[in-house]
Amino acid sequence: MLAACGTLPQPFSHDGKVTNPLVATGERAGINVIPVAGTNHGAALAVELAEAFRAEDLAAHSQAEPGAGYTVVGKAVTGAVVDGTNLRVRFNWQILDPRGRPGGIFHQQATVNRKAWNQGSPALLRSLAGTAVAGLTPMISGPRAKPAARQRLVTIFDVNGAPGDGRVSLRRSLAFELRKLGFRVTESDIQGTDPVVLMGEVKVVPSEAGSERVEITWSVLAGDGRLLGNVTQNNQVKAGSLKRFWGVTAALVARAAAPGIKDLIERTAGTKSP
Repeated sequence: MLAACGTLPQPFSHDGKVTNPLVATGERAGINVIPVAGTNHGAALAVELAEAFRAEDLAAHSQAEPGAGYTVVGKAVTGAVVDGTNLRVRFNWQILDPRGRPGGIFHQQATVNRKAWNQGSPALLRSLAGTAVAGLTPMISGPRAKPAARQRLVTIFDVNGAPGDGRVSLRRSLAFELRKLGFRVTESDIQGTDPVVLMGEVKVVPSEAGSERVEITWSVLAGDGRLLGNVTQNNQVKAGSLKRFWGVTAALVARAAAPGIKDLIERTAGTKSP
C-alpha cells in the first residue's frame, strides 16, 4: 500500500494560484458580478470581485444586469455592533450558470471596522472580495471537457466527520481541483465503468488553548475496492472556526491535496490523466 502524506502550511494553504481557463475571451462570456445588494457600496464591491476573479485567471466583469456566461449575485446583511468600532457583516453569494440556473451558494461572515464599512474603504472591499472569490471559485465549472476516452474517471463520495458544511464544500472543492488536472469527476458510480473512488475523513481534536488539530485523510480506492493509498493533511485551526462554514479553507485544502492524489492515482491505477 502506497501513501502520500504531508503537513500543510498555515492554514492548509498552497502557493500555487488557481488557473482555470473557464472562460477564454471570445470563447465564453465569462463571469458577470452584479452590484451587491444591502450596501451603498455594492457597485464598488462588484468591481473588486471581478478584479479578484481575474487575478485567478477567470475572465470577469461587473455590470448591472445578468449577461451571457456565469452571474454572481450577492447580498450584504449588516449585523450587530461588536463594540464601538467594529460590526458584523454577512454576505450571501449565489452563482447562476449560463442558463440562469442556481450553480452554488457561498455564505461569508466578517467582523469589520464600522467606519471603513460605512465609507466603503477600498482596502476593506478588496479584502472581502478576495475571501468571497476564494469560496466561489470551486463552485464554477472547469474548462470544456476533453474527450471522455482520454480521461480517468474519479468518483468522490461524501467526506465523513467534517463539521459544518465541510462534507459538501470539501467534496465540491476537490472535484474542481481534480477536473483542472484532467480527471472526469462524478459524485456517484457510473455503471459499466471502472472508476477510482475517493473517500474522505475528517478528525477534529482539541489541541492547544484556543485551537484544534484537524486531520483530513483522502483514501484512494480502485474500482474493485482495493485501497491504493492515502493522502493525509493536518493543521492547527482556531477552535470552532469550522463549525458552520469552511469557506476559503475548503478551497485551500483541495488545492493542496489534489496534486498528491493525482500522483497516487497515476502510480497505482496504471492510467495517467491527460
